[in-house]
Amino acid sequence: MGSSDHSYGSSSRSSVSEMSNISSNNHDVVTGTPSSSSTTSPPPPVPAPVPVPGTVSLLLPYDEELDDDWTPIVQDKNMEFIWWIANRLTSYDEEMHKEILDDFFTADATYIHPALTIVGRYNIRKVFRVWTSLNKDEPEVTNIVFDGHTAIISLVQNMRPRLFPLIHLQIPATTTLLFQDSPIGPMIYSQQDSWTLEGIVQSMPLLGWWYDNVVRNLLGAVLTSAGGFLHTANQTTGYLQFRAEEVQKLSTEIIEKSSAEIQQRSRDMTLRAQTIVDQAKVTVEQRVATAREEVERMRQMMRSQANVKAITGSEKA
Repeated sequence: MGSSDHSYGSSSRSSVSEMSNISSNNHDVVTGTPSSSSTTSPPPPVPAPVPVPGTVSLLLPYDEELDDDWTPIVQDKNMEFIWWIANRLTSYDEEMHKEILDDFFTADATYIHPALTIVGRYNIRKVFRVWTSLNKDEPEVTNIVFDGHTAIISLVQNMRPRLFPLIHLQIPATTTLLFQDSPIGPMIYSQQDSWTLEGIVQSMPLLGWWYDNVVRNLLGAVLTSAGGFLHTANQTTGYLQFRAEEVQKLSTEIIEKSSAEIQQRSRDMTLRAQTIVDQAKVTVEQRVATAREEVERMRQMMRSQANVKAITGSEKA
C-alpha cells in the first residue's frame, strides 16, 4: 500500500480543520432528519460537536448528546485521517514528510528506533534524510489500530540499499504514534519504531529458509522431547510421591495399631499383676488368721490341761 491511499491533498492543519467541519444539514442527511425545505417547521437545532474530555479529538469529535449514527462516521473519519498521516509519514517525499512533522509533531517530539533515540522535529528530519539517502524503496503500510490516543501501524520495510539495488529484504515492523491534545488539535509527541529479530532473520533469503525449515523444526523437536521427558519425570515423581505417602500412611497406621496393642497388653498385665497381688494378699491374710486361730486354740488347750493337773493335785493332797 503506497502513500497515495486515503490522500487528503495538502497536509496543512488548516485543510484538515476545514474537513472536520460538518454542518447541521449534513447531520440531517446522515441521520435521516427531514430538512427545513421538506417540512413546514424547522428541525430542532443540532448541538455542535464537543470533544469528550480525556480523548484526542481528530477530525470528528464524538458527543454523547448526538445521534448514535454519528459514531461510525467519527470512527471512519478518524481512521481515514490516521491512514493519511501514516502514508505521508512513511513517504520518501521530503516535503511531504516535513509538512507532517511541522503540522502534527510537537517541537520536542521523540523518535525511538531500536538503534537510536532522537528528540526534536529538526533532528527527526535529519535522521529521515540519512535513511532515505541510504535506502531506495518506501515502506508499505499494511494495517493500523487506533484507540484515540495511540496509533499502532503495521508495515513492511523494503530494504533496498541504493549502493546494492539488487538486494531486497522485506522486514515486518511496527510504528507506534502517541497523541496528545493541544490548543491547535491533536499532536504526536512520540514515534516508536520496532523491528523484531524474527522478522529480520526471515527477510534474509538463505538464512530465512534455514531458520524456518531447520532451526524451528529442530528446536520444536528438541522442546517436544524435553517436554515429553519432563512429563514422564513429573508422572514418575508424582507416582513415587503417591507411593511414599501410602507407605507413610501405612507406617503411621501400623505404629498406631502397635501402640494401641502394646498399651492394651500393658493394661492387661498390670491388671493381672494387681489381681495376683490382691489374691496373694488375701491368701496371706487368710493364713495369718488361721495361724492366729491355731495359736489361740493351743493356748486354750494348754490352759485346760493346766487346770486338770491342778485339780488332780489338790485331790491327792
